[in-house]
Amino acid sequence: MTQRWRIGAVLWAASAMLLPIQVLVALQWPQGYSVTANAISDLGVTVCGPFTEGGQQREVCSPWFAVFNIGMVLSGALTALGAVLLHGRWSGRSGRVGTILMALVGICVVIVGFSPWNLQPALHDSAALVQALAQWVAMILLAVAAGRGLFRGLTIAAVIVSVIGFAAFLFALDGAAVPGLSFGMAERLSFDTLTVWTAAVGIALLVGRGHLGDPREIGRPD
Repeated sequence: MTQRWRIGAVLWAASAMLLPIQVLVALQWPQGYSVTANAISDLGVTVCGPFTEGGQQREVCSPWFAVFNIGMVLSGALTALGAVLLHGRWSGRSGRVGTILMALVGICVVIVGFSPWNLQPALHDSAALVQALAQWVAMILLAVAAGRGLFRGLTIAAVIVSVIGFAAFLFALDGAAVPGLSFGMAERLSFDTLTVWTAAVGIALLVGRGHLGDPREIGRPD
């Protein structure tokens, strides 16, 4: 692994910082944060009070909203820069496009962090949607570039889980909850899966798991 790729992998692994930040910020809620009833974005809302989104009404009060929003910006920056440094790690057109899309994913997360849901809901939601769509495609492309193996199987499984979670989240917004998947849990199943996948790939690259694709095959046409 080249030094550039190694640094990119470290940055992707570090992007998981957003997960403990979520926990830390949630613990500061005076009335308690609910992982089933509250959205991830509620952690970054800048005021306290009742909020309604679609068919969901919930109480929000996140004293450490700035910590969460800064965490989003940092996590997105790590993802984007890591993707730039990892460009070329996976072979062929699929690998190159995949890392480009992952850079876009990081940029979208940065935008989400700079656009709290209560202040700029349209921009916040649009950036989150583009993030999810871009990462699903990127994950599939990188799985294709890596070739047959465990990485491809786990990545496709992660995409399926994330898409199912996203669909359940949209249903919950319209008041049609999927049994076993509450509003908050569905969103986490969708977006936290993307965060975990990015960090897991970074860690796997660092420990030299060959099933992520042989870098010696770079340049092989798809």
